[in-house]
Order: sequence, then C-alpha cells, then structure tokens
Amino acid sequence: EAHSNEIPAIPPLLEMLALKGAIVTLDAMGAQQEIAAAIVLRLADYVLALKGNQGTLHDDVRRYFADGELLKTCAVHAETGFGHGRIEERSCSASGDTAWLNHSHPGWTGLATIAAVTAIRTNKKTARTATETRYYITSLKPEPELILKAVRSHWAIENNLHWQLDVSFDEDRCRLRKDHSARNFTLIRRVALNMLKQNPWNAPIKRKRLKALMNTQFRTQLLAC
Repeated sequence: EAHSNEIPAIPPLLEMLALKGAIVTLDAMGAQQEIAAAIVLRLADYVLALKGNQGTLHDDVRRYFADGELLKTCAVHAETGFGHGRIEERSCSASGDTAWLNHSHPGWTGLATIAAVTAIRTNKKTARTATETRYYITSLKPEPELILKAVRSHWAIENNLHWQLDVSFDEDRCRLRKDHSARNFTLIRRVALNMLKQNPWNAPIKRKRLKALMNTQFRTQLLAC
C-alpha cells in the first residue's frame, strides 16, 4: 500500500506459500518477531539478517563473535569461490549458545542459533581486499555449511537478477515514469534476461545482447526458447 513497506506485506505473502520444510531468508527489515513466529507456524525455518533496527540485538550478537574465547566454541565452515575477476573467501561461524539471547531478547519463536558470515574479496588485478561480516539469527541448528548455503542463495537473488539488470541493462538510469511504462519495461527486461540465461552459449549477458542485435539467426534462436 502507499506509505507502507515490506513489514506488513510479508505475513500475507507467507500465508500464500507452501513453506513446510523450507528455509525462509529475509533482510534486516524482515527480522520481526511476528514474521519469525509466522514462519515457524508454517513448519519452516528462518535465517534473518540483523542490523540496527532491533534495538541492541545486532550489537549483542556482534560482540559475542568478537569474543575470542566464545568464538573458539563455534562451529565453522569456510569455502573459496572465483568470479567477476576476484577471489572470494567465505566463512560462517555458528553457535547454538542462545539461552542468554532468549533471556535478554525474548519473543523470537524458534531461535536456535546465531551466526556470523564473513566474506573476504580480493581483486585479482589490484590485489586489494575488502572484508564484510554480517550477522544472523536462525531457527536452524548450528550447522554453518547449511546456514552459509542459505545466505549465499539469498545473495544470489541480488547478484544474478538485480546486478544483471543494472549492469547489463543499465536499469538504474532508466527514467521512464509515464503511466505504466516503468512497470512494463521492467517486465520486458526480466523476460529478456531469462531468455539470455536459458541460451546454452557460455558467454556474458552483455555479449549475448550484442550478438542478438547483430545476428538475426541468434536472435531467432533466443526468441524460440
């Protein structure tokens, strides 16, 4: 609705979905006690990102993982990936020590684990590194490999869809505003992106777009998918 946001929209959406056995991941705005309870009620698990919108919850979890002695008791999983001209080292530390958190921040249905996910990205050309750590609460058991997989799947939506639309289709600079033009062109871009992704040629999306422009046969092949 106008003058609203995601928070009141999420519970009705959850009611529409078959969630039994699924893992629901949400950004910090969706980290609400009512939403966590709704997810558990539908026999699903949650992984909720933390920021400063839940009082001291984010700070308390951050300080927990900053304690070297407590960190030694955590389960840890690490992996390395390559892509976009960089090396990315990812690690997840998970702890089932949540009794203190349930006491100081009551009301989180099913809360079983806190987790810290750290990504260290190294640019292969410049050798510059950037480190980012994000914190989560989850109803999952302290299994860092599973938690990291859920978090990465969440990031993939941003990287594979929104990033592609911005970089390959220059969507952020689009200034269409009249009537339904913005929504219509957004839909067309997503259809085009799906067609390009379904094509088996292992080439960047930008290159596929250029080939579709210049090669009638390739364009026909895309449209026939």
